[in-house]
Amino acid sequence: MARLSEQEINGIRAKADIVDVIGRYVPLSKKGRNYWCVCPFHDDHSPSMSIASDKQIYKCFVCGAGGNVFTFVQNYEKISFIEAVYKVAGYAGVHLEHSLVLPQKHIDPHIAALHKACKETIEFTNYQLDSIDAKNVKEYLFKRNITEDIIRKFTIGYNPKNDALYRFLKAKKIKEDDMIGAGLVRMTSMGIKDIFSNRIMIPIHDAEGNPVGFTARRTQENEEAKYINTTETDIYVKGNLVFNYHRAKQEARKAKKVFLVEGAMDVLAFEKVGLTNSIATLGTALTSTQLHLLKLLHVPVVVCYDGDTAGKNATYKFGKLAIKEHVPFEIVDNRYGLDPDEIIDGYGKDALKSMSSNTISWIDFLFEYLLTKYNLNNYSQKKEYAMEIAEEINQLSDTFEKESYFIRLRELTDFDMQPKRSIDKKTSVKEYSQRKQQFLSYPKTGRIRAEQEILSQMLCGVAASNYYKEELGFMKDETCNKLALYIIDYYRNHPKMEVADLLNDIQEDNVRQLLLDISQWELASQDINMQVLQDALEKTKVCMLDDQIQMLNEKIKTIQDPMEKAKLAQQKNQLIKDRNDRMCQERK
Repeated sequence: MARLSEQEINGIRAKADIVDVIGRYVPLSKKGRNYWCVCPFHDDHSPSMSIASDKQIYKCFVCGAGGNVFTFVQNYEKISFIEAVYKVAGYAGVHLEHSLVLPQKHIDPHIAALHKACKETIEFTNYQLDSIDAKNVKEYLFKRNITEDIIRKFTIGYNPKNDALYRFLKAKKIKEDDMIGAGLVRMTSMGIKDIFSNRIMIPIHDAEGNPVGFTARRTQENEEAKYINTTETDIYVKGNLVFNYHRAKQEARKAKKVFLVEGAMDVLAFEKVGLTNSIATLGTALTSTQLHLLKLLHVPVVVCYDGDTAGKNATYKFGKLAIKEHVPFEIVDNRYGLDPDEIIDGYGKDALKSMSSNTISWIDFLFEYLLTKYNLNNYSQKKEYAMEIAEEINQLSDTFEKESYFIRLRELTDFDMQPKRSIDKKTSVKEYSQRKQQFLSYPKTGRIRAEQEILSQMLCGVAASNYYKEELGFMKDETCNKLALYIIDYYRNHPKMEVADLLNDIQEDNVRQLLLDISQWELASQDINMQVLQDALEKTKVCMLDDQIQMLNEKIKTIQDPMEKAKLAQQKNQLIKDRNDRMCQERK
């Protein structure tokens, strides 16, 4: 496991702007001093997470999630802290001398055997594609503009007739159970037979690049199915896979977008025109697992399903899921009504490339698509049409866009679906006030408020921390006391407080949460205010005297000896005098 010093970790944190890093994962908008986004850590529908650029921390005012740049990446990607540090270092362009070495994952021997069977199949079919028997197959691929470069990149092959693959795998000592388990052969009444006999083989890999199955095209126009795919196996679960994901993820991040198409041949079509950042869902029914893989790319998705009715229906289903999961996306305006290969064949490569850059928004798509679902000449259906679109418009964060779309909807349907501004403003102010009160307001009780005020001053500079040590040195609230100790310890090695770095040192969740809450006080001092600090210390001391007085009261009740009682009463009276003196001094 890689080991980094505190200095190296803090150096990475200092060079990685939290706004830039979080912006790779979720869309941000600037309001006032801070940036805001929809919180990815709970079911959020309006921006409730604040990112403070000056403090380099984030905080959600609904679920309470917060931390620094490492915390965000760690929790978003569900990885370890050290993995998050290395990932952030990559974002910030920081070169680390030692590479990250993670513990070796346990590999299931059965799964490894199936991967090996698929890998051997790829090598065999690649070799066979260059044989004399496959000359016509190779010519067919060239005719389809599938070049040698594309063949090599996607490891396309040919599976000959007469169970040649089975014989090859048997010669390579692959067990028959593993061949069957990988979906390469099947047991029949005539013995074991190849499933993909006399077909062009396009390998399918999982997100880590392990070969798991194949989509196979017939080589002749006959009654056989045009394409057949690997049936579900222990390594091939269609709903868990995204074709070309392992290759395209780096290209997508470079291009800052990824094209989502229906099938493997559509990916190859995009490859033909130089668009290397495309992936396919191996059909059109998007699953939650596939959507999660798309989210991990941290780039907008450009949906380019076929332009036929099935493709538009699939686009609609994708949009509904993507909106719910806050995945940014646009939709290619496919006016041809064809799949990518058909566009190339009918109109040329430039037509596909040009079309891929012409996108429309989700709302624009809905305006047109829903006309096929609702009859606007029917009042009830027109109302349903307006209500469905209005629901989607209301989820937009851009006020200008919302107003424009509501005007368009009113012109089309005569229904004014736009909420009244006064109500919106009142609601938003109320919601903000509730959030602010919950997370940003000072605590109500005297002692806790005073202790947290002291902590707030300690965050402003080492002088306040030293003054606290000399004058008090202890807080009754356990969480406040722990945070005070962390702050004191931090100043031993750092002349200036960086809240984002201090978060790395704190192990307890409640202490981290307290630090985030205090550091986000909107009315807190930016510099040390000795009067505020002294007042808070005095208030804390008064509370301590109250505690001592109360303890003596309880003790006096249990004492029978009159002399002992009198002695305790004398101590109590002195404490009351000290407390009153302090309170009088405080009022002055």
